[in-house]
Amino acid sequence: MRDCSGVITRLGGQGDGVFDLPDGTRAYVPYTLPGERVSARLGKPRGDGFAAQLVEIETVSPERIEAACQHFMACGGCSLQHWTEAPYRAWKRDRLVQALARRDFLDIQVDDLRVVPPGSRRRIDLNVRRIGKTVVIGYHEAGSHRLVDITECRVARPELLMPLPALRAALQPLLGEGKGIDLKLTAMENGLDLLLAGPLRLDGAARSALAMLAAEHNIRRLAWRGSQENAPPEILAQSEAPYLRFGTVRVTPAPGGFLQATAEAEAIMAEILLAELPAKGGAAVADLFSGCGAFGLRMAEAGHRVQAYDADKRAIAALTAAINAQGLAGRIRAEARDLERRPLLAGDFKGLDALLLDPPRAGARAQVQGIVQAQAKQRPGLILMAACDPNSFARDARLLVDGGYQLQKLVPIDQFLWSPHLELAAVFRLS
Repeated sequence: MRDCSGVITRLGGQGDGVFDLPDGTRAYVPYTLPGERVSARLGKPRGDGFAAQLVEIETVSPERIEAACQHFMACGGCSLQHWTEAPYRAWKRDRLVQALARRDFLDIQVDDLRVVPPGSRRRIDLNVRRIGKTVVIGYHEAGSHRLVDITECRVARPELLMPLPALRAALQPLLGEGKGIDLKLTAMENGLDLLLAGPLRLDGAARSALAMLAAEHNIRRLAWRGSQENAPPEILAQSEAPYLRFGTVRVTPAPGGFLQATAEAEAIMAEILLAELPAKGGAAVADLFSGCGAFGLRMAEAGHRVQAYDADKRAIAALTAAINAQGLAGRIRAEARDLERRPLLAGDFKGLDALLLDPPRAGARAQVQGIVQAQAKQRPGLILMAACDPNSFARDARLLVDGGYQLQKLVPIDQFLWSPHLELAAVFRLS
């Protein structure tokens, strides 16, 4: 390691400040801002330079503010909480602009950033570890295996943190020294949903204690999955099925199942994308990477005919149960299908007016290739996309545009506050 100093010229894609070193390489210094002169200690190679540890801020930016959370700079999340709102929002939106520019989109109109409020995140994934007689529950430090024991989280709904003290006490005798598990907490409309994942020493007394904890802390369902990641979870306690609504349709996701991190961002995406469909309903839409129906159920309620596909069989089971319970079987059907291995192809598009894609972070390359390889007359004229990574989205958008579609609307959404992560909603129409 060696010490160096310089002026931060910009923030990189991961939110770290960047300054140029005399040898032409770069230092990436977290928790710094453009215009600040800093001293730093160089560490491991990273890309075209080195990761660096901040030693001192010699000249402070006027855009720097005091971070609201006591865990700032310890917890690995919220790494941009020290930046004033306007430049932070501009940088966040520019992440999408730059990703598009790298794919030769130089004149695309990008809307203003839509931002969710603090304290709105409805699901959190925490790590748990026993250290001596103490159980630590929290997030990892940036680039470290060390856990930060959290007592607050400015992005999460407050009710998600309320059971943590009781969980620390309850899990202590169930964990071996140095052992850890994962903990997934979700705020549903009627209470909390909790999944514990990892090895626990569960006898009858332990199960009873966890069931009592659930009853005392409004945990409607408490499930546990052992070391096998794909094994179905065991329900340890359930006072009633936890649920949320997509539109007005109640859905009970599988324990630990995927949801958009905030209901607010989900509603923004639904508003933008579904506005492109006929107001009177009647469109035939394939909902690809559907999850348990965040968009598909809303479309079915609006009178559209929906075929939903997702590789997650438990998500499809939850969606199917909601369809049957609400009498929507005539409007929406759900099928388990791995769209990376078996994307929809030309023959599957017959009769479809639109596709809605909400792929994982890696994007939808195989499915997009399946679309553009079909003859123009076989393709749906409208493609709606929600995406959670600007770079994979830009790649997929390039394929669609080169294949004859126009990118007509693009809205960045800040669902993960004070982090480099960015969501977006996009609309494509066949030229």
